[in-house]
Amino acid sequence: MYLIHQAALYLHIAVGACALLLFWVPVFTRKGNLDHKRFGRYFATAMYVVAFSGIAMASLDLLLPLDMHGIGLELVGEEADDAKSYVRNFALFLLSLSFLVLTTTRQGWLAILHKADRGPLRHPLHSALCITLMAVGLALLINGIATGSILFILFAGLEIVAGINCLRYNFKATLEPKEWWIEHLNGLIGSGIGAYTAFTVFGGSRLFSSLFTGSFADAAIVLWIAPGVIGAIAITVLSRRYRARFGGSWAIKRATFHSDLVR
Repeated sequence: MYLIHQAALYLHIAVGACALLLFWVPVFTRKGNLDHKRFGRYFATAMYVVAFSGIAMASLDLLLPLDMHGIGLELVGEEADDAKSYVRNFALFLLSLSFLVLTTTRQGWLAILHKADRGPLRHPLHSALCITLMAVGLALLINGIATGSILFILFAGLEIVAGINCLRYNFKATLEPKEWWIEHLNGLIGSGIGAYTAFTVFGGSRLFSSLFTGSFADAAIVLWIAPGVIGAIAITVLSRRYRARFGGSWAIKRATFHSDLVR
């Protein structure tokens, strides 16, 4: 089991590092052209690998915390219980981030792939995925309240809202003009939030540890929640901009043209 955990860890780190860079290529390339679509697929594939490897690691950490992280340590009694609790708390956080990445990546990809046809988004498998995201978000919320972790509470709220919004879009009666494009945008930004949060919490905390020491130790929370805050603002601003843009006569005149571009 330990070897499986380590293999998943190395895969997670390697592909995750690539995904952090790939995220920006579709952002800065013209929407609908070949580079945007090609690198969008690369990013989505990388995020699926990141999500499943994260789920594998987190599951093993929850089931066998000391076997995964306590090899060579002689922990007994209260010391062992504290170590198990610490590992499991962050394993739950990693699990929730992995489901956030998986759900939002799939939501954004299916939205752009099938456009106004929401049949695939209403499939029981995808609906179960959205519900699972809400469930792990709720578990993280309970854990955050119990441990007093602001980080866990904030991301639990983000994950619950993300799951609700996915289901709302998938099952609402009608769509606004080109709303599938906005859903695609929101989904992939949500995926980026999960990726960059995992990096700042699990990798960046070591990389920037020298900046957050002593009296600045508590300020590390700013680094950890920054991707979520920035991503949420970006989703809100861009959604409003595109809703205004697609809601007018411009959308009627150009909808067919742009649909062909992103097909």
